[in-house]
Amino acid sequence: MTFLSIIIPFDTVERYLKDCLDSLSEQNIDDSEIILILNGEMEDVTDLLKQYDNLNIITKSFPERLGVSKARNEALDIAQGDYIYFIDSDDYLYEDALDKLVKKAKETNADFINGERYSTPFIKERFGETFEEGKRLPLLQEDFTDVHYSMELLVGRKTNRKEILSVLHSLIKRDKIGDVRFDENERYFSDYYFITSIIDNLNSLIGVENSLYAKRARDDPINLTSLNQEPLDDPFLEYSQAYYNVLDVIDKLNENPQDKYNDLKEEMARSFITYYFRVFSPNFLSSPDENWRGANYPVMQKISKDFNMDGYSFLEKREIKALQNNDIKKLKRYIKFRINLKKTKRILRKRWRFKTFIYFRHYNRKPINKKQFIFESFLGKFYSDSPKYIYEYLYENFSDEFDFVWVINDKSVKIPGNPKKVKRFSLEYYKELARSKYWVVNGRQASRLHKRDSQVIISTWHGTPIKKLGLDIGNVYTRDPNIKKSYIKVAKEWDYLISPNHYTTEILKSAFGYEGKILETGYPRNDILYNATESDVKKIKEDLNLPHDKKIILYAPTWRDDEYYDAAQMHFELKLNLEQMQKAVGDEYILLVRTHYFVSDRLDLGPYKGFAYDVSKYDDIAELYLISDMLITDYSSVFFDFANLKRPILYYTYDLDKYENVLRGFYIDIHSEVPGPLLKTTDEVIDSIKNIDSIKEEYQEKYDAFYERFCSIEDGNASKRIIDEIRK
Repeated sequence: MTFLSIIIPFDTVERYLKDCLDSLSEQNIDDSEIILILNGEMEDVTDLLKQYDNLNIITKSFPERLGVSKARNEALDIAQGDYIYFIDSDDYLYEDALDKLVKKAKETNADFINGERYSTPFIKERFGETFEEGKRLPLLQEDFTDVHYSMELLVGRKTNRKEILSVLHSLIKRDKIGDVRFDENERYFSDYYFITSIIDNLNSLIGVENSLYAKRARDDPINLTSLNQEPLDDPFLEYSQAYYNVLDVIDKLNENPQDKYNDLKEEMARSFITYYFRVFSPNFLSSPDENWRGANYPVMQKISKDFNMDGYSFLEKREIKALQNNDIKKLKRYIKFRINLKKTKRILRKRWRFKTFIYFRHYNRKPINKKQFIFESFLGKFYSDSPKYIYEYLYENFSDEFDFVWVINDKSVKIPGNPKKVKRFSLEYYKELARSKYWVVNGRQASRLHKRDSQVIISTWHGTPIKKLGLDIGNVYTRDPNIKKSYIKVAKEWDYLISPNHYTTEILKSAFGYEGKILETGYPRNDILYNATESDVKKIKEDLNLPHDKKIILYAPTWRDDEYYDAAQMHFELKLNLEQMQKAVGDEYILLVRTHYFVSDRLDLGPYKGFAYDVSKYDDIAELYLISDMLITDYSSVFFDFANLKRPILYYTYDLDKYENVLRGFYIDIHSEVPGPLLKTTDEVIDSIKNIDSIKEEYQEKYDAFYERFCSIEDGNASKRIIDEIRK
C-alpha cells in the first residue's frame, strides 16, 4: 500500500528539478511514489533521474506542453497513495519539511495537513541564509486553532500573491479529492477552483509549524519565466475575480457554517488588505495607467467592505474608511502620507538612500551639460581599462570641446588633463552623473541609478568572456541571488556596448538580454598594447621598482562565485606554492600577483620579498601585460587581451572540474581551444616555466588560430573608432 503520491509537473529547467529531487531524496519517506509528468519537456532529464535510485519515480511523458493543470490531472489519474502531495519542479523543501507533514498525517489521520510556503530567490544550497539574523518571523501555532492555522498557511501571505490558495506543500487525502480535477482552462488561478471544490469534503485541517517549502522566484525572468512571473493582461481584475469566485463558493458552503469556511474567508480578506497596501494604493495614487483610478477602483472599494481592520494602525483604519466611504480626496491624502512616511523612514535608515533621494528629486531635475563626459572604471577603484583610453583619446583630440569628470575613490591618483574627480556614491558623484550627457563605464552601473532619456551610456564591459555571464549562468552562487535581474535592468539603459570581436558580441547579447547597439571595434584598453614604446615599458618597471635583470611572470587569477564575504566582496586564497616557485625559478624570474578587483583580501607576500610582488592595486593591468614575459591565469578574461602580445600563457586550473561543472561553465572548450596547457599543481606550473620554449612551440598553431579569432580587430585604434561613431 502506498502512503503518499508526490506529483511533479516538469517542462524546464533541469537544474531546478535537481534541487527539487535532491530535497525529496533527503526526506525519510519510504512508502511513497513520485509521479513526474514530463510535460512537453524541453530538456532530456534521463541521466538526471538515474541519480535517484532511492526514489520511486514514475514518469509519464507527453510530446506537447500540457500546462500545469492538465499535467497534475494526468498524475491524479494514476496516483495510488492515500495522500496526495503537490510540488512544482522549480521548488524544493527545507530540511525535513515533508517528513513533518507525513508524521502529523500518520499521527492524526487528518484530511488536510499543510506547512508554510516561503518565497525565495535562493538556490537550495543557500536557502538557509534566508533565516539568518532573524529575517524570518515564524508563525506561532498556539495563537490559532488547527483549522485557522492551516488556513493561514494555505493563503500563504509570505509568498507571491498568485500563490494564495495554492495546493503546494499540502497533504490531501486522495479519497477527499475524489473526481475533482484542476480547471485546465484556467491558467493562473486553477488552484483556487481545486481547493474550493474539495474544501467541503475536508473534516479535519491541520497546519504544521516550521515545515518550510521554498517557492523559488526564478533567477532569469526573461528566458526562464515561471507562471508566477508572467504578466497578467489585467492583474488586478483577474486577481479580484478569482477572489470573488472563492467567496462565492464559501458563501454557498456557509449555508452549513463551519469554522473552516469563516477562517478561509477571513484569510482571503486579510490577503487582500495586504494587497491593497502594497500594490493597489501606490498604483491608485501615481500609476500612469488610469484603470487604477477608473475600472479597478469600484472593485477595490467593494472588496474593502469585507476588511476586518483589527490589529491595524489608526491611520490605516482611517485610510480604509475613506476608501469604503468613497472619499477620494481623503483617501489620496492618507495614501500619500503613509507612502511618504515609509519612504522617509527608509531614507533615514540608510545614508545611501538619502543621497539617492537627492539624486532623483533634485539633481536629476537640473539641466544636462551636453558637453560633459563622466568616466568610471571598476567601481571607482582604478584609473584604468577602456574608459581610461577613451578619455585619453578625447582629451588629446577634443579637450576644447568637452568637460570631463572621473569617478575615482582615491583622489590623489594622477590623471592627465586634471579632470574633476568625484568619489563613488558621494553627493558630488550623484550631482555629476545627473548633469553628464555621456557616461562611460566598464561594468554595470549601480542599479539605484537611472539615466534620463537624453543621456547616453557607453558600456565598454571589461573582457572577452570565457566563463558564463549574466543570464547564461546556471545556479547563482554569489551573495546576491538577484544578480541576473540586475544585469537585465542596467543593460536596458545602455546606448552602446563595446565588443572586441564577433564571438564576444553574440555572448554579450545573450548574457545581458541586450538588444541595443553594439560597436565591434576592439577594446580601447588594448590600444596601448600596440602603441606603447620601449621607454613606456621601462618607465612602468621603474615606477614599480622592479629589477631589470629578471624576466617577469604575471599571475592574474579570477574570483570564485562561492567564496564571498558580501556582494562584490570576494574571498581569495592563493593556491600557488610561492616558496616552491621561488626556489625553482627565482633566479631567473619574479612574480607579479594581480587578484580580481572584487577580491577584498590583502595578500601577505612578505616571506617572498624580492620574488613575489602584489600588484592588485596597480591601476592599469594593460601596463602589467606590457612588462610581463609570461602570463599565468585560470578562467579570467585577461588571457584574451594578453594574447595580443603573442607571449606565452599558462593556465593554473586547480579547480577546473568544480568551476566548469558547478560554479559557472565556459563558452569555449577550455580543454582544446586555449593557447596553453591546463595545469593542476605547482609542480606542473614550475615544469612548464622551465620548459617555456617547448611550450611555445607546442602551442604555436593553436595560438595563431586563437589570435585570429579573438584579437584580429585590435590595432591600437579602438578608442578612435568608438568616438567617431558617437560623434556622428
